[in-house]
Amino acid sequence: MNNLKLINILRTFSKTEMKDFEKFISSPFHNRGRNYVPFFNQLKKFYPKFDDNRMTPEYIYSKIYPGKKYNKQILWNMTSSMLAMSEDFLIYVSLKRNKFERERKVAEEFLERRLSSYYKKKLNEMESALDSLGIGSAYFRHKAELEDGRMAYHFIEDTQQFLPELVDKKGNYVILHFMREISDIIGSLRTSKSMYNRQYEGSIPYKFVTNLKLDKIVEFAYGTKFKYAAVLDIYYETIMLSLEYDNKKHFFRLKELFEQNHHLFTNEEKHLVAAELTNYCVQKMNEGDNSLRHANFELDKFKLENEIVLISRMLPKLTFMQILGNALYLKEFEWARTFIEEYAPKLKPSYQKPTKMLCYAHLYYLQKDYGKVLECLSKVEFIDMLDKIYVKTLYIRTYFEMKEFETLLSYLETTRHFYEKNPYVSNVLRSNNIKFISCMSRLLSAIESNDDFEMDRIWKFVKGDKSVANGLWIAEKIEEMQKGAI
Repeated sequence: MNNLKLINILRTFSKTEMKDFEKFISSPFHNRGRNYVPFFNQLKKFYPKFDDNRMTPEYIYSKIYPGKKYNKQILWNMTSSMLAMSEDFLIYVSLKRNKFERERKVAEEFLERRLSSYYKKKLNEMESALDSLGIGSAYFRHKAELEDGRMAYHFIEDTQQFLPELVDKKGNYVILHFMREISDIIGSLRTSKSMYNRQYEGSIPYKFVTNLKLDKIVEFAYGTKFKYAAVLDIYYETIMLSLEYDNKKHFFRLKELFEQNHHLFTNEEKHLVAAELTNYCVQKMNEGDNSLRHANFELDKFKLENEIVLISRMLPKLTFMQILGNALYLKEFEWARTFIEEYAPKLKPSYQKPTKMLCYAHLYYLQKDYGKVLECLSKVEFIDMLDKIYVKTLYIRTYFEMKEFETLLSYLETTRHFYEKNPYVSNVLRSNNIKFISCMSRLLSAIESNDDFEMDRIWKFVKGDKSVANGLWIAEKIEEMQKGAI
């Protein structure tokens, strides 16, 4: 019984929804005169997992009808009816969550009942509510639906002379909604290409947008002072950011448009556009192109000033680390210190102290204050596996910079053991970091024996094998030693 569709639906209910559903099935309006509460009361005893072996049809039936012979048909009928009510309840939940859809249904009933004046007023109320929220993923689709509604009103009122203007407005909204959707699709196709080598140049969406003169449409929109010309341009530049990935002018134009017009959009839509810009920078940087680092830094500051990075008033740890990492790369040390103090308290509470200590350790490392690095690292309470790896790496780098080679040699051995034995480290991370440990061990031996030939061999190895964790740092340290800087 625990695999029935009804049970699988009930598993998804929150505690509040379970209480509301009980009220829902208790109402004569929904239960068609049948009392399903006893059946529900037996089921809810097994909430939320519904995986108790006692939850069999026979057991449930015996609790509802004590002393009576089990009747499969009766229980099947009750299950089927409650399933139908659970689906009706989901419709209720959905409408309660989606105000626009709820209001649209009311408006449709007004129209169906020829209450045209109420219908027209409801459409205007819906549009005002929609505009107050800002431009979101379905904004222009809803605007087009409202124009459909107004056209229906004028058909009823026999005032068809107003239709041409409404058709034109609906067409504008349909195109804007299409541009928003196709920009999302093209972006997803490009992501699939970069991540999974999935070619998309032969797809219909690609062929469709590349055979349109979208730039001319945007130019026309500006020329006619179209209200949503900038929004249309944002969608266009988002598309072009994918189609002409190596042309950075699209990034800078989209960034400019976003910063000028972000107030028009919902918070969710702001996050999506900002993520598109940030991901473009990150991908370029991962490819070795650092020309956008400063632009990304300015974008980060803009997102922070306008609270675009916050989700439910909290800052995701990954976003926090990305912003800080880019600032530190640019040696914006004072800004980074202020950022840590101001935004670490906006992290999830359990992340705040360890992340703050880890970030300060990184900051002090770059400022060559190695004593404070070790002090901060000693206060880091590990959050996840990547934090453990980062801390171990920073310890190794710091001991090397301090020339604490005996301490480092011992630490390398314990770290090697950690990577070899820890089942929670992925195979890729394990392999890459063991190569790092091995190279560092070889480097320490080469330093002790003053073996320049071995150092050169290590340098060539890390330069040739991009999978060595911290390989570029090792190469940099060897180059410094060869120049006498260490």
